[in-house]
Amino acid sequence: MNEGLKHIKKSQLGFSLIEMMIVLVIIATISAVAYPSYGSFQRNRETEYFIRTFQKDIVHMQQKAVNENRIYNLSIDNENHIYEIRGNGSKKPVKKIFPKHIWFESYSMLLAVQFNQNGNISRAGTIYIHSANTSYKMVFQLGKGKFYVEKQ
Repeated sequence: MNEGLKHIKKSQLGFSLIEMMIVLVIIATISAVAYPSYGSFQRNRETEYFIRTFQKDIVHMQQKAVNENRIYNLSIDNENHIYEIRGNGSKKPVKKIFPKHIWFESYSMLLAVQFNQNGNISRAGTIYIHSANTSYKMVFQLGKGKFYVEKQ
């Protein structure tokens, strides 16, 4: 009977210090390995979100050009991490900030896009959008202002 009580008391003592230290070392090792990839994952998600938002802003700008019967311009400022959308004759431009790890590169067109009153782009070309570890190619085609983005 005494042996049964000893067994119950021993099981109620909990974990030993060595067992706790082993668990903490395992958790610390996993955290140290996972943390750098989490930062990269977060930047990639932020970049993808920015690309989608940027595309929507361009489509919206094109629609406003047609609906308001005026020319709309988008200009990109890499130095200040801002792009600006302005309608001819409008008083206040729309300024949007983009993340610091993203930058634009002009390839076959300037870092500016212009839509006329019919929704047509004034000049076709390609712009590259770079982030820390990925690049995107944004191609503007002649015609009805069609464009597409593809990951490089």
